[in-house]
Amino acid sequence: MKLLIDNLASDTTTDDLRMLFECFGRVRAVEMKKQGSAHVEMASSSAAKDAISELNGQNLKGFDLSVSEFTERSNFGKRGGRRRRRR
Repeated sequence: MKLLIDNLASDTTTDDLRMLFECFGRVRAVEMKKQGSAHVEMASSSAAKDAISELNGQNLKGFDLSVSEFTERSNFGKRGGRRRRRR
């Protein structure tokens, strides 16, 4: 199961996240996205759900984490909706 992690400190590394999430189970992959955001893929959905319930709102490097299940629509609409064509 893939998780979306937001509100990360700018100096957070993939190793920081891997160590934090491995407390809940095997981590398949960690991918840093734009500054302050990352994806963590857990090997099992039960480990991912445990990580969400325990880490959401927890402090890491002075920032309260936002941890949720990633869906393809997680980032939908961040640009303000449909793009209009110029004429």
